[in-house]
Amino acid sequence: MNIDIKKYNVTLSDNDGKLLHKITKFLVGKVELPKLGHYRSMSDEDIWLKIVIQLCVMGGTRMIDDLINEPSRYSEFKREIELKKLLSIKKSDRLNHIENTLKNFKATRFHQKQAEKLNEILDRPKIVQKGRVVLLEGLSYTQPFDEIRDELMERNPYFKLKSASDFMIEVGLSQDVIALDTRITGILEKHFYLNVVTNKV
Repeated sequence: MNIDIKKYNVTLSDNDGKLLHKITKFLVGKVELPKLGHYRSMSDEDIWLKIVIQLCVMGGTRMIDDLINEPSRYSEFKREIELKKLLSIKKSDRLNHIENTLKNFKATRFHQKQAEKLNEILDRPKIVQKGRVVLLEGLSYTQPFDEIRDELMERNPYFKLKSASDFMIEVGLSQDVIALDTRITGILEKHFYLNVVTNKV
């Protein structure tokens, strides 16, 4: 027997809402987020590494997570991918170095594609200028989160909604966004009929 599940609606009662509130209240203190304004105490290398990681996790977090969980290899990876080192390499050799680093350290599934993006980012004056990361200049956590995110995506075209939101959390630019995977939003839409507006996620 075929059932047209689209005829059914998922609703939350007041009691459901209260229960979710209790769960949220219980869990919220167990989640540690970078403090708002954290970016102000971050070095250019720290911010650059956050950009690198955002590109590495596109396509999955497992590989970069595995690398981070091996401190000695991760330290070596950071030395090879640091901003200062990359900018000291001749442009004609830089792409090859980035690609080999991502591949050898198994930092991402798409080492060639992400290497091309990182190499191109280094030449974008809205991201890197005169050896410094300028991506966050003029931005403040006191601004509306959607304005910050739009500006980040304009400055760095490789940031999409999820990666920009995640980056904002990681550097302390916002705690009012969530980096939801499109697969999760797809499940919410398909099985729970929730109208998830992706440009608000």
